[in-house]
Amino acid sequence: MLRRAFPDVYEGWLVVGSSAFVVLLIAATFFYGFGTIFNEVVLEFGWSVGATSLAFSLRSEVGGVAAPFIGAFIDRAGPGRVLIVGIIVAAIGVLAMSFMQSLWQFYVAMFVIALGTSSAGGQVGLAAIATWFRLRRARAMSIMTLGGGLGGVLVVGVAALVDAFGWRWALRVLALGMVTLGMVAAMNVRARPAGHPQPMDGLRARDWREGDVEIADWGVPIRAVVRSPAFLLLALAFILNNFGTTAIIVHQIPYLEREIGASKAVAGSTVAIFTLTSIVGRLGFGLLADRYSKRLMMALAMSLVVIGLPLLALATELWQAMLAIVLIAPGFGGTIPVRPAILADYFGTKTFGTINGIMSLAQTTGGAIGPWVVGVVVDRMGTYDLGWWISAGVVALAVPVVLLASPPTELAERFRPAPAPVRPPEPPPPGAAAR
Repeated sequence: MLRRAFPDVYEGWLVVGSSAFVVLLIAATFFYGFGTIFNEVVLEFGWSVGATSLAFSLRSEVGGVAAPFIGAFIDRAGPGRVLIVGIIVAAIGVLAMSFMQSLWQFYVAMFVIALGTSSAGGQVGLAAIATWFRLRRARAMSIMTLGGGLGGVLVVGVAALVDAFGWRWALRVLALGMVTLGMVAAMNVRARPAGHPQPMDGLRARDWREGDVEIADWGVPIRAVVRSPAFLLLALAFILNNFGTTAIIVHQIPYLEREIGASKAVAGSTVAIFTLTSIVGRLGFGLLADRYSKRLMMALAMSLVVIGLPLLALATELWQAMLAIVLIAPGFGGTIPVRPAILADYFGTKTFGTINGIMSLAQTTGGAIGPWVVGVVVDRMGTYDLGWWISAGVVALAVPVVLLASPPTELAERFRPAPAPVRPPEPPPPGAAAR
């Protein structure tokens, strides 16, 4: 266990790093990596782009439907156990997909993968991290999401596997890697236990600012959360935003190969560029969200996506498409850590797993519809242009909606205990000092 190997490091950061590594594996294998087999599957089986896209939409929607139940399970059983089960289920789904021979088998495999990734993805890590950080919550969450960004870099390797060994053997190798590497990381992810000897946030005495306050763990009841205007507006904004961003993730490689004429290697490398550029947004908006309005940061991130999508529709050459991609990527990345940070700030952390799971269901609804709509447009129009314009219009609607989602101050005051001035933490016991 990492906490035994590094006793002088704040355990919260070890949880962040381990969660980020699991997210990296999932992103490289399931989220970004599956784009490398999209055209191969279409060509081998003769399925339409729309039918194939529907499987990716199924992956998103099944994961979303399962998310609230998984969130409740996290709150009861702890994130570590949920993470281990999710990794095993996801790997089984990927392995099963490598043997598929028909469209229904493709959908079943995606169903299993969706259940697994929903139990092993960022939802679990975020629930754990929310208990380890308060003053640095958005920053810690943004660092965890770097795993997703760096996972996109590995798509180049996934594409090389597909080219060298075919998509079936590539999936088998990825399933094996997920089990062996993911399980090691999962063993280091847990919620902060009561009475932990290290101070919250891992802060030393000199890091506390004058006037800082410490608030006991609190949370708004689920029934009150889902009925609040703030939650409903945030859910709508995330549905609209994920319509466009997930469509880009699913169709980026097929679009570049089909309409721009890029090779698979080049198209795969653009995913690496996309995810690396998204790191700027993940870190930048995460740091800014601890200082300024998280709602405003979310709106600014979404606006970058709105500006970039029309440029993608107008692109006729690779450099033009890349210009749009590097503009969209920071906006896409910025929304990822700010979303759970808003939820924790608005509604507390006692039932964060459940709240975040319900919100994941909402946003994956948009993520399921977007790729399918764009795929149908391609089948009917023979081009991605209209699909990108539709996506831009849908995401544009999300910007004013998220700005309207003001903090539920009165609701929070009913359940949040009065803050008390923070006292500099006592020196931790030997071997447990925060660094």
